[in-house]
Amino acid sequence: MGVPVPNVGAELASVPFGKMIFDMASAIAKSQTALDVASIKLVQVLANTTFDYVPDVVETLTPEPRQVQVLVDGVPTGLKDAHNNPVIVTGVHVDCDVAPSFPLTLLQAGVNPTFYQFTNSTIVVKMSVTSTTDTSATVGVTTDFSQKQDFFFSSGSVTSHVNASFSNKFSYSVEGSSSLSTTLACVPPPKAIMPRFILVNAMNPASVSISQT
Repeated sequence: MGVPVPNVGAELASVPFGKMIFDMASAIAKSQTALDVASIKLVQVLANTTFDYVPDVVETLTPEPRQVQVLVDGVPTGLKDAHNNPVIVTGVHVDCDVAPSFPLTLLQAGVNPTFYQFTNSTIVVKMSVTSTTDTSATVGVTTDFSQKQDFFFSSGSVTSHVNASFSNKFSYSVEGSSSLSTTLACVPPPKAIMPRFILVNAMNPASVSISQT
């Protein structure tokens, strides 16, 4: 009986590459749809969420001269020089003017939704085919000798016994593993899904400008 020879080509052909690719593509398509729906909902949330926006804070610095103070016997005292003139430093006074706030949406403030896209996917299949053949043979020979002798004649006989045994062991194993990987990248939001921002600058009534972003 011949020893079976492993057919590596048949083992590779049995790997369901088509089903693996289809399952991976289906999973990516479903995931992409779910991500797009979540990003679109985020656009709606950002467009309807407002906060109190402060357009500007004006800080005005003006000089405020003052005499340097030192402690004399634990009492703050104005410092004077050798000519008994007060030591003056140019201090500063800060006036803060906060403009009135008004409601602004997060989308107007520049908080843009994040969109994701699967860029590339990889399927890695690893297979290990192992075959082992173990053949052993055992041969045993035994010899028996006997002799018979009487007064006139003598006779003898020799008998040999041969014992032979053979064994053939064959093992065949196939091990396989697969891994799927995909890359998810951040992409800019689609232009059609973002609202237009139109700015009307009427700071100078004689020259009103309109810009769009």
